[in-house]
Amino acid sequence: MTNRGKDIPNECCQQSENCCVEEVGTMVQRLVRIIHLFERDQIKPYGFTTSQCYVLVELKKNNLTMNELSEKMNLTTSTMTRIINNLVRDGLIERTRDKEDRRVVVVGLTSNGVAAANQLESSIIEYYGKIVANLPAGQIDEVLKSVSLLIEAFDKANPNCC
Repeated sequence: MTNRGKDIPNECCQQSENCCVEEVGTMVQRLVRIIHLFERDQIKPYGFTTSQCYVLVELKKNNLTMNELSEKMNLTTSTMTRIINNLVRDGLIERTRDKEDRRVVVVGLTSNGVAAANQLESSIIEYYGKIVANLPAGQIDEVLKSVSLLIEAFDKANPNCC
């Protein structure tokens, strides 16, 4: 078992606002790596890329136009088109033309796509359930608040991103 959480500096941030910049950066980088490895391990059995998984799970909620999907995924339309092409080829997504504006392409899951998205979601929920089970019960709300604060800080630091 690793001591990932044991690297938290003792009271370093009580001294000044900027004293923990390096520590926060180091911990965020570690968290990003851990999440990246988690995603890779979770999708490996399915043979999908991370982007394909995000698309499948997003389209499970509802059908979207290519532009809407590109915006939600923060990807260019050409990159999204390549991802969608592979999922169409694999029979997981279908394209249709909008009835009111034939120039607009709407993408949605096929029955195989729904099944794949359901499997991915179940796998992700199971894994996060293991993580939550390893958090001290009295600190789960604190963890949620801290993660929310971190997300807000990222949003404020780079409002044009993500």
